[in-house]
Amino acid sequence: MHFFLYDKVDVTLGMTLIVFLFLFLLGSMLGYLFEVLFRRFFSAKKWVNPGFMKGPWLPLYGFGLVVMMTLVMVIVSFFPDEMPFYNPIGNLPRHGTAQGPCVNDLIPLSLMWISLILLELVAGLIFVKGFKIKLWDYSNMKFNFMGILCPVFSFLWLVAAVVFYYALFPFVYALFQHMFVFFYGSETAIAHFSFLFFFGVVYGVFFVDLVQSLGLFKRVLHFARKQKVLLSYDDEVARRRAELKKKRQELWENSLPQETRDNIARRNNAYREFAGKITGKIRSFILIDPDKKKSENYGKDGRPISTAAEDETKTSE
Repeated sequence: MHFFLYDKVDVTLGMTLIVFLFLFLLGSMLGYLFEVLFRRFFSAKKWVNPGFMKGPWLPLYGFGLVVMMTLVMVIVSFFPDEMPFYNPIGNLPRHGTAQGPCVNDLIPLSLMWISLILLELVAGLIFVKGFKIKLWDYSNMKFNFMGILCPVFSFLWLVAAVVFYYALFPFVYALFQHMFVFFYGSETAIAHFSFLFFFGVVYGVFFVDLVQSLGLFKRVLHFARKQKVLLSYDDEVARRRAELKKKRQELWENSLPQETRDNIARRNNAYREFAGKITGKIRSFILIDPDKKKSENYGKDGRPISTAAEDETKTSE
């Protein structure tokens, strides 16, 4: 594959694999950051660990980045140059490129989209069937499949594929090249030992975390649900935060004239009413039960809990 060939470097499969492992770790950590921020400001409305592992990584996003990267690189490398693809920056490893988005782009976009959906399906089935854990739950979404797939998020994977191909891939590919040179140098194939050592240590921590999480996560959370253990500490923290927020609100309101407070209250109520109508229409369109606030598969800490008890109930019935 000519996209792996660098001047004065005899590239091996092992060398290429190390760079892909770097991309996997990068995608896992960026995905973790995205999920943390999403749950803090949109879903759980608090800081939670979104994954089944204890560390700052979500392997599903790492696999997604590697899959999309590999698909695009293979497609633009093996398809003939007479079959042009859009090359927004000019650093794709091919000669035949289109001046703008073209119909041929549907090939990598479709393959990336299907691959992301299959990746979500396989990962969901592994955890639901193998570990009795739902890391995400679409069971309240219309036309969902086993709570693992749904049209809304499948469409978002298409959006992710489009954004990656047209906006991110040239930068990811450039990063791939730079990391290859950083690891192995531009003139020799001697690895950058200090960074590779640190890289190995991080992966060591990652695999220890993975083994422990897969072995303990299911048993601990199933035990907590079976024994009806309450997350009292988390509840207490949430209660104190609510009280503090209420006190700050009262202090701010009491510092204003009554007329000003009334005007602010009217505007806030009008905004809430308008936002509530819009949100209600969206929820009615995509949800089976719009009044359902959150999934029963998540605990009070916002993390997934075991579905083993649910499976036992269905079996007994």
